Order: sequence, then structure tokens, then C-alpha cells
Amino acid sequence: MADGICHLGGTDGPSFRGTGTPVLAVRPARDVIAVLRLADGDGDGDECGCGDGCGCGCGDSLHPAERALVRGSPPARRRDFAAGRAAAADALRLLGRSGPVLREARRPRFPTGVRGSISHCRGAVATCLATTRRDISAVGVDVERVGRLSPETAGLVCTPAERDLVADGDVAGRLLTVMFSAKEAFYKAATALELPREPVFHDLEVRPDPCQANGSGHANANGLCLTPAAGLLPDGCTVRGQVRSVGPYVWTTVLLQPGDGTP
Repeated sequence: MADGICHLGGTDGPSFRGTGTPVLAVRPARDVIAVLRLADGDGDGDECGCGDGCGCGCGDSLHPAERALVRGSPPARRRDFAAGRAAAADALRLLGRSGPVLREARRPRFPTGVRGSISHCRGAVATCLATTRRDISAVGVDVERVGRLSPETAGLVCTPAERDLVADGDVAGRLLTVMFSAKEAFYKAATALELPREPVFHDLEVRPDPCQANGSGHANANGLCLTPAAGLLPDGCTVRGQVRSVGPYVWTTVLLQPGDGTP
């Protein structure tokens, strides 16, 4: 698959995993795969999706070791977990790898040689970002529904410069969602490293950067300029971010590259 977007499945054709679930895959860089799985309908249903006696079958493809991680959990938790692991399985398959994806503390533990991140939101909407590239030290991904955040959230999430960008208007809600989502994805990536402290929202400043170049040197309309707080990341570490809009959702990916990595 060349750089760009690949529709692996959808409501108008067979899905990647044969479930009818719309699946979108993106290769933001060489040997990096991002997969977004969208629930049928508006994503607000309460169906379990766990494959653990609920009768829905959405989680039937879970590895037994993955299913054991959420056995006995509430139905909504099992549904979200199953959706996230399904996205991870899609990403791993596109990388030529296989699971299971287990858990270490609160983070997903990918197979040896794979760095990955998973995110989900209500309604079995889930995404995974995974890579086998050795010049990428950590990755983070997040998916959020636009409109979920209140304007008051800006005071908690945004730096003063970001609050100036989040002005009243039709795009304010989306921009706030982008900033929140990028910070969530950055947090997931950064906490995979050994840091002097745990990041907080104001440790990353986010602004759209449509002039950012992608891996082929062309302008990238989805680019984000991400500026971490001084001294937080290892010297020379590069932060690269992208955002995409898919229906009512904002989908962000973050790559951390060490100082000696190849851009």
C-alpha cells in the first residue's frame, strides 16, 4: 500500500475482517500503520461486542489470552476492549505480524519488535497505530468525537497560546477536540519512554501546520506542529503528528523519533 488512505472495508462492501464494520487504514510513514474501525450506525449503541456469551459475536476473533484480560468486566468495557484489539489485529496483519496484544499495567503490550498504541471511544469505535521501524521510539494514537468537550475544557487542556486559537465560531469545537486528541496521543507515546516526570496537558503545544511536509516531501494538509515542554523528552527527540477528520470523529497519530533517527 502506498502512502495515503486505504479503505479496507465498509458498509458498501466486505470489510477486512469480514464483519461488515467500516475499516480505514493509513500509512503515515514507511512501515507505520494506523487503522480506524468505525461502528455501524452512529456509534452510540450499547451492544456488548465482547464475544463472551453476549451473542453478538463482535469479539469472537479475540485471542483467548486477550479475552481473559476482560473476563468478568462490564459489557461496555468488554465491547471497547474487543474493538481496540480488533483494530490492533488489523494493523499487525498489515505489518505482517500477529498478536496477541496483551497488557502491561494500563498500556497494551504488543509483540516483540512492534511499538503500538490503541484508543477507543463509545460505540466500539477504535483505532490502533503500530510500527516495526527501529528509528521510531514510541507511538501514540487517539480518537475523539467532535462536540464531546465543553468550552470550559479549554482552560484545563489548552496553553494560553492555544486558547487564543480556540475562538468562538463553527470550527472552535473541532479545534479544541484536535488539541485534546493530540495531547492524549502524545501522552501515550511519551509515557512509553523513561521521562523525568509524567506529562500533563500543558506540556505540549498544538497548532495546525498545513505546510508540514510528509514523508515524501510534499505538503501535508493533515499536519500538526507539536512543541513539547523543554527538558521533557530526551535530547534531539522529534515529535511528529497528524490529524484526520472521519465523519464526526477526530483521529490523531503521534510518532516520537530519537535524535539519531532518520526523518
